[in-house]
Amino acid sequence: MSTTRQLAAIMFTDIVGYTAMMQADEQKAVAVIKHYNTTLEKWVTHFNGQVLNYYGDGSLCIFSSVTDAVNCSLAVQKDLKTEPVVPLRIGLHIGEVFFEDAKALGDGVNVASRVQSLGQENTILISEEVHDKIKNNTSITTASLGHFDFKNVGKSMEVFALTNEGLFVPQRKMMEGKLKKKNLQNRNLIAAISFIMIVIVAFFIYKYFLAKNDSATDKSIAVLPFVDMSAGKDQEYFSDGLSEELLNLLAKIPELKVIGRTSSFSFKGKNEDLRIIAEKLGVAYLLEGSVRKDGNNIRVTAQLIKAGDGSHMWSETYDRDMKGIFKLQDEIAQTVVQELKLKLLEIPSVKISGTGNIDTYNLILQGNYFFDKLDKENVAKAVDFYTQALTIDSTDARAWGKLANAVSRQSWQNYIDQNTGYEKARHAALKAISFGNTLAIGYLELADVKLYHDFDWRGAEQDYQKALSLEPRNSEIVYGIGDLYQCLGRWEEALSNTKKTIELDPLKPLYYMNLGSVQSYAGQLKEAIFSYKKSLELNPRFQRAHMYQGRNYLLLGKTDLALKEMQQENNELFKSFGLALTYHALGRKKEGDEILKEFLEKYQNDWSYLIAELHAFRNEKDAAFEWLEKAYNKKDSWLYWLKGDPLLKNLKGDPRHKAFLMKMNLPID
Repeated sequence: MSTTRQLAAIMFTDIVGYTAMMQADEQKAVAVIKHYNTTLEKWVTHFNGQVLNYYGDGSLCIFSSVTDAVNCSLAVQKDLKTEPVVPLRIGLHIGEVFFEDAKALGDGVNVASRVQSLGQENTILISEEVHDKIKNNTSITTASLGHFDFKNVGKSMEVFALTNEGLFVPQRKMMEGKLKKKNLQNRNLIAAISFIMIVIVAFFIYKYFLAKNDSATDKSIAVLPFVDMSAGKDQEYFSDGLSEELLNLLAKIPELKVIGRTSSFSFKGKNEDLRIIAEKLGVAYLLEGSVRKDGNNIRVTAQLIKAGDGSHMWSETYDRDMKGIFKLQDEIAQTVVQELKLKLLEIPSVKISGTGNIDTYNLILQGNYFFDKLDKENVAKAVDFYTQALTIDSTDARAWGKLANAVSRQSWQNYIDQNTGYEKARHAALKAISFGNTLAIGYLELADVKLYHDFDWRGAEQDYQKALSLEPRNSEIVYGIGDLYQCLGRWEEALSNTKKTIELDPLKPLYYMNLGSVQSYAGQLKEAIFSYKKSLELNPRFQRAHMYQGRNYLLLGKTDLALKEMQQENNELFKSFGLALTYHALGRKKEGDEILKEFLEKYQNDWSYLIAELHAFRNEKDAAFEWLEKAYNKKDSWLYWLKGDPLLKNLKGDPRHKAFLMKMNLPID
């Protein structure tokens, strides 16, 4: 008997309810198993795997790559949703497989089988080991289902579900599988102890929290992304847009804390317990729902949920045509306010009548959908949609404001020429104000142009304050004010505003990264470490976060840690920038010189300020000031970092540094 062993990514599959299917409709069951076998063999071969064994209505497959195994499982589940639909569940694990006379055995096979047993129709469940290998892959999304004690497995194991579009994510309470039987006596003891602990905790909660009758915690809500229930599943932009519109309406209520879009939308498609979502967002209520759009007809279902016990306070289904969409938004927002008035005292009624062309509205929502992706191609698509909207209605203030925002993003990222872009953004912002001076977006975008392009600090502050008076809980406005105060070296005010952005949108990676930056500038280097880590926890591939963490380690003298962070940076521009800094700090002169030369060749036309930072860090003062002048002449947006920039500390004391601060109208220490 020969035995061979290998480490593999193991995929275990099983058709849910196949025996019952065979008994109920033998012809259908045969068609299902044929579809299953053909699909499995096609995709396993495509992703360089092997089907080792069939187990009636299931199979064992192995792959040399975890990514191949995961992509294969996604392809199989997608294919099996076509007729005849195959109700398949899949489990994935990494482990050693050994073969005895062509039969696959081993603990890895055992674990994969048990992970799969927890699944339901159209699920892909993975072990913690698989999750660790794919967690940085942004095309694959997951949610933890908790820890499980499997039969004949020594330790408790965490299991994750893939949450990519089209997959079902099972709820923990509905899951069954090959689990250890719990000792009844121990369970009763645990239950008794738990009951006593609950009574004690409840007493202290009542005494120190509820008894204070502090209603502030009740004055909070998050609007979750409404689900697209349209037949073609092609109206996601519309369902997302409606959710954001409702969020914006509710955010206009001064006494109501409304969580920002990024945090609320981070739970999209994850099927997580609503009480847990509310806890993570720090809110007392959730608004969720669905949208079914067919041509000009829409059906919207909305429900208001009390987070404490998950109970439904109110739900309603609305059938409208598109002409009634604005009135419908007001109606839902009004109803939510009326329902919450029972708890949210002294909140005034809100009436914000929607106006405008329906086609314009639809184009704005499509633009918003693409803009959220933030990369060069999709921001350009957003600009195109906003421009189309304005060709239909050139007086739409929101379309002008959105266009200003998108073009500013293009300018900031050097996707387009900065001078041309910011002038176009200024024109759009002024148009937004002229057609809608009660909307905050026009003043916000004009303030951004004055901050990042004009270096008009006083003008920027005035416009930010106008915007803030209209929308006091808009995190983007608070973010801009924080940037302005950081630019001016007003560290306490910058920290205060940056922390407030996190309160308003607590799961947005950008806000934690920005907090780390302010802390770093203010000399709070150890505190900045944790802010950058939080940003990366929320999004391990978030651009610049690794580079900024690496910069922070350089300032702390931890060059080895700095190098590790720079090597993980996701954006090629900032990775090169970070490595140029780090090689110099490590004394690796040849590598540092080479990467600086490459950086100059690739980025000298667009990133003058970054080049000035590199030369300053290397104590090459003449070159640093030369590039600062180039940045100033080009109105490089990144010059607003100048005050307190730790990478420029070698320039302090040089008369040219003081002169440059004066030219920028920045305070002189």
